[in-house]
Amino acid sequence: MAKAVMRRGTAAFAKRGTTVLELVTILAVATILAGIVVLNLTNRKRVSELSTTTVQIVALLREAQSRSMSQASGASWGVHFENATTSAPAYALFAASYSPSTRTGYYRLSPFVGYAASSIPPGASKDVIFSQLTGTAASTTISLYLRSTPDVSSTIRIASSGAVTY
Repeated sequence: MAKAVMRRGTAAFAKRGTTVLELVTILAVATILAGIVVLNLTNRKRVSELSTTTVQIVALLREAQSRSMSQASGASWGVHFENATTSAPAYALFAASYSPSTRTGYYRLSPFVGYAASSIPPGASKDVIFSQLTGTAASTTISLYLRSTPDVSSTIRIASSGAVTY
């Protein structure tokens, strides 16, 4: 019986095994794909946090409006927005005029979400107060953005009629 002689460059020799270069290439492609997937999932989570925060603020604004219209505690109700520079930005539900003693809920923004300087400058605050019975308010906007991607933002609009939209 004659043995087949394998020579470099022949098809039989090439099918014998996997080279180190092929393994490195596969690992590099897998690493790049994993990185893309992780970055995409992280960004989606942050966008979801922005959306959730927006919905929570809108719900709190509508609650303040409802309490004002029903004259709960015999006072006007509002939401205080604080773009603090020494602590996390926050918002709070309050009765009458804002102070720590009149707030009934205090909520900090996610570390990934911030107030746009155009709506609430750093170190400043803004109160949205709804009138008793009518539920009207001064027309204003509250803009939120993703700190990691400032182009991704959300704007809450409060009309003078009291309508809250986003």
